[in-house]
Amino acid sequence: MPELNSHRVSRRLVALQKLMLLVTANSDGAHDIEKTRRITRTMESLQRHTRGVQETTAMVAGVPVRWFRPARTAAGLIFHVHGGAFVAGSSLAARAHSELARSQGVELVSVDYRLAPEHPSPAGLDDLWAVYSEVARDRPTVIMGESAGGGLAMSLVRRVLDRGAAAPEGLVTMFPWADLTNTSDSFLRNEQRDLLSRKGLSRSAVAYAGDHDLTDPLVSPLYGTFADFPATLIIVGTHDCLLDDSRRAAARMRAAGVDATLIEVAGGFHGFVLLPVPESREARRRISSFVGTVLSQGSRSPGV
Repeated sequence: MPELNSHRVSRRLVALQKLMLLVTANSDGAHDIEKTRRITRTMESLQRHTRGVQETTAMVAGVPVRWFRPARTAAGLIFHVHGGAFVAGSSLAARAHSELARSQGVELVSVDYRLAPEHPSPAGLDDLWAVYSEVARDRPTVIMGESAGGGLAMSLVRRVLDRGAAAPEGLVTMFPWADLTNTSDSFLRNEQRDLLSRKGLSRSAVAYAGDHDLTDPLVSPLYGTFADFPATLIIVGTHDCLLDDSRRAAARMRAAGVDATLIEVAGGFHGFVLLPVPESREARRRISSFVGTVLSQGSRSPGV
């Protein structure tokens, strides 16, 4: 059964939900790609990295990345995959997680993978794999991502395992988009309570899939196998259109013998973890605890 963090919904979360629903009321889920990119850039511009964490950009394996380095770091690494419906977003979103890097005393790297429709699947996954292969070889690593980045994080774990690379110690996926067919009942249950829409996401899904079928595990990890996945934490709100993606992923992981924890946040809508609300603070606390636990259990030697 899923774990609910609370059955009370904060007034601040309700107020922000009403405001954001009003802002996106005529956007049809921002199905226009350029509109999606503008909205995403605006949201990312509001993020600020935590004091005491150095932020730099670099190239790794020919792919642009953004590093967040606390003043004092241990051997671990947080490997971040940003969201944006596969067509928008950037590593700037990782600023929201820079406090996690500081509190755990580890580096965080976020990848500016190629986006659809200019670069359909598997271009983004190829970029993530290229960077992961370089930076995560010699140290305990947690892969984390939100929304489309949560689905890509699952796909990256699968590729790492299939290719015999150093497996991550843990996976954190927040409101993951894991089934691009968008046929879940939660789209109907939450269509009046969430910022997403089936129509909007479906356009992005087709743009990302390219020549692949939407049920191809390369595109929708829910249709692949979760065998040998590391300990996983899944966080999603009960008002999220992607709620069923999280529930089904958790169920399939557990059926494969994975230590998977599903936390459903009462009243949480898509993206709530990135907002200044009590529910977000509690979710971040749970993420930090999970990351600290799995990294402390990591057995890989620190890099040189």
